[in-house]
Amino acid sequence: MNRVPHCTECERCQCTDFIYKDYYCCEENDTMRIFGRLGVDYPPKTSPKWCPLRKK
Repeated sequence: MNRVPHCTECERCQCTDFIYKDYYCCEENDTMRIFGRLGVDYPPKTSPKWCPLRKK
């Protein structure tokens, strides 16, 4: 079964909390390598189309 990954359960989902919470998808062991922005205040329920863990 090809299940769509959830950002809230993913280790790559990192949060920066400065003025507001900003969620990013980062490389697993390197938070400076960012794949893309996920959202503000909370991560999306399902992963975006560009998610590196999503199988084609």
